[in-house]
Amino acid sequence: MPGLEQQLVSLIAKHGERGILVDTNVLLLYLFGKLLPAALGQKRLAKYSLEDADLIVQFVGRFGHILATQHVLAETSNLARQIVSGGMRDLLVRQLYPWFCLQTPGSFKHCDVPGASIDAGLFARLGLTDAGLASLVRSDHLLLTDDLDLYIAAVSSGGDAINFTHMREAAGTV
Repeated sequence: MPGLEQQLVSLIAKHGERGILVDTNVLLLYLFGKLLPAALGQKRLAKYSLEDADLIVQFVGRFGHILATQHVLAETSNLARQIVSGGMRDLLVRQLYPWFCLQTPGSFKHCDVPGASIDAGLFARLGLTDAGLASLVRSDHLLLTDDLDLYIAAVSSGGDAINFTHMREAAGTV
């Protein structure tokens, strides 16, 4: 899919230093791909393979920062804790804490979403987390998601967004 590859290169050039805004499922895949790849294929990660995790880790690594809203971080933290249990959960939580809670090199860069910037129609259709992401895309952030409805909302508003499913299809992992 040469069109997609050219689009990705252009978006990396445009947004690379500022960072990439990630949706919950993509962030979850990224984290487990880096920290606990053995958990891929379980629960919320059932549709993803190790190749998908490698793809997301390599792609996101091309950006200066991983951007996330508090809503995405809360959802991701809760879902991550449901995927593994016992000692694996304890290990995961210890590794996630600095990325989620501390402002250290490599931690997630938090993006605030003012409530007034959230479109009421998108809130009703997509929910708080995704409507907040869509509002940030309108303010010149690049979004990476595998949620088709959020992707459509983002690009319909004139924002920059990448559908991870398209990347998976182009890479032959779907």
